[in-house]
Amino acid sequence: MKKTLLALVIASVTMSASALDLEGADKYKSYEELGIMQPVNGIVVPDDKQVTADNAIFGVPFNRYAYQHMREFFASADVAPAKQAIELERAIDKSVESIKIKNEDGVERSFDQFMDETWGDAIVVVHGGKVVYENYRNGMHKDQPHQMMSVTKSFGGLAAMMAIADGKIDPNAKVSKYVPELAEDRAFGGATVQQVLDMTNSMNYNEDYADPEADVARYGAVIGWLPKQEGKTYPSNMYGFLQDIKLEEGLKHGEIFHYQTPKTDVLNWVTGNATGTLFTEFLQDDLWGKLGTYGDTYVLVDPVGLAVAGGGLNATPDNLAKFAAMMLNDGKFNGEQVVPKSVIDQLAAGGSKEAFGNGPDASVNMKAGEWSYRGQWWVSHVPGEEAFMAIGIHGQWIYIDVERDVAIVKQSSAPQSMTYENERYDLNGLTSIVKYFAK
Repeated sequence: MKKTLLALVIASVTMSASALDLEGADKYKSYEELGIMQPVNGIVVPDDKQVTADNAIFGVPFNRYAYQHMREFFASADVAPAKQAIELERAIDKSVESIKIKNEDGVERSFDQFMDETWGDAIVVVHGGKVVYENYRNGMHKDQPHQMMSVTKSFGGLAAMMAIADGKIDPNAKVSKYVPELAEDRAFGGATVQQVLDMTNSMNYNEDYADPEADVARYGAVIGWLPKQEGKTYPSNMYGFLQDIKLEEGLKHGEIFHYQTPKTDVLNWVTGNATGTLFTEFLQDDLWGKLGTYGDTYVLVDPVGLAVAGGGLNATPDNLAKFAAMMLNDGKFNGEQVVPKSVIDQLAAGGSKEAFGNGPDASVNMKAGEWSYRGQWWVSHVPGEEAFMAIGIHGQWIYIDVERDVAIVKQSSAPQSMTYENERYDLNGLTSIVKYFAK
């Protein structure tokens, strides 16, 4: 499975004890309609409708509430908004709601059905520097923070690419130059920064979600999102965990693309050491502070306060729309160059199609020869659908099509972390919306 939240999605059996059995139209209901976290007689929430740290991430449909309230259940660090708020111009065109979108089986569905059947909480479309469409459901509004899962990785990649453009990181240098704690005979120290940035370094990491002995279960316990097993010892923080990961036997760095979350954590470690800037400070000073953002943004942290750069970002649809508008505008916002145009050009060009195709993450939706991965962003090279995108499990997207000048932010609370069927449905919807506004 790919596009995991911190590569941390334990098999569905883990969350079955805290799931409500919903069928038919009920499975698309909002958390309010389902009574989740809704007090009875204004006083007490029934036990079977309460969201806790145990069911906030993996519990279904408790995630419909939790993804808008993550800091109620997990430790977090704030990202301050801009000193001066800027409102994006709006020229809403609701006629897009008339389009038909094919689901995973190729059956045409209405726009409304698309949003319901992908558990969409919010969608915002940017075109020509303006918000041309927005739709909010399940209690969402434009200023409500929402868990972004692995979309966070793409911001970590952007931080590294901007540091490279600024001359603070040599992409061809070994990771151990910036993080001496990572030994060269293991998964990271001997790899180049570029290889980790593009997720092509060799790494022996077991992501068998049904196996409680797998590396992924240990990782979840270290960052505080899963319980620690009795009789086992754990590092005190994620950086201690990263030092233990070994090379994949027989696989050299740079040969294949393999999407694995600890690679983002190491990249963030490199960037932090090279720039002297925390992940939250990068978001705050280099992005949010220049984008006229306002309201709440925060990042989940591990037990010692290290930002979970692989999947901890919680951001509002409106602030993410400002980010997307900037990326469409060659990195400029409000007359200021926020992201170097060269960085955006690199993302649009994509990475190695060969490495992508040789790895285990090419799929029926992201075919070898048609997709690549660059700087922690997924890149489509499909003719007429060229775009780069940040993707997170349970339906989180920032889809950027520079050529057609359309970007889309979509936030969701799907019950499954990722299925190829749901991914296909989302991609069909996003590309249909792009074509509608670009016509």
